[in-house]
Amino acid sequence: MDASYFFTQFAAYNTEWLIANILMWLLLVIAAMAVFAKPGGEWSNTLVKGVLALLFLWNGIVFFFLYMTQSAIAGGIPFVVVGVLFAADMVRKKIYIALPASGWLRYATLAWVVWALGLYTVAGWFAGHPYPGGPLPTAPCPTTMLAIALLSTSMATLKTDRLYFTLLFAMLLWWAFFAGIFAPALYGFYLDLTLLAAGIYGLVVLRAHWKNPGQAEIVDGDRFSS
Repeated sequence: MDASYFFTQFAAYNTEWLIANILMWLLLVIAAMAVFAKPGGEWSNTLVKGVLALLFLWNGIVFFFLYMTQSAIAGGIPFVVVGVLFAADMVRKKIYIALPASGWLRYATLAWVVWALGLYTVAGWFAGHPYPGGPLPTAPCPTTMLAIALLSTSMATLKTDRLYFTLLFAMLLWWAFFAGIFAPALYGFYLDLTLLAAGIYGLVVLRAHWKNPGQAEIVDGDRFSS
């Protein structure tokens, strides 16, 4: 897959599914705001996991298997797996996402969320990749950065559901490192170095909590972990 194919497929996908991507972006913004407005709330967690499940399944099936077909194995399959895991946890309710009340993780999470939901796309325009050839906020890479940032707030899940959480996080890290390295190297899309940075960030947070996951926190009266 060369750079021409990469940007041509993005343009075709963005043009044909613009309205759908705008609607999904609005859902993502609403879900993120709900999680931050009511940290640890059950309904807001169900909402954000439902929206993330939709985005990952959509990207896996529609974007990769119908458009970016040469990356269908490397991207499509992991995205479908992540989508299924997020959807299943809407029922299992083991993973709780909540903006920390204070500390560096709070500000790092906010920065990643703002970057993924808007600044990433705007930066792409200024870097020479305007619509329709550049990624929108619901594209695979910003969606992965958003998911890594949100899941990095729920490391207490490692105490109660280590295998499931690790599988979900590993799928996200796979795409962060795969696309974060190959998109800049092969297609000159250097903006995805921030995806690589998000992968490193997620790996550092996971490593820091691996042996001693954080204790369950009470944030604004609700449990932060299960």
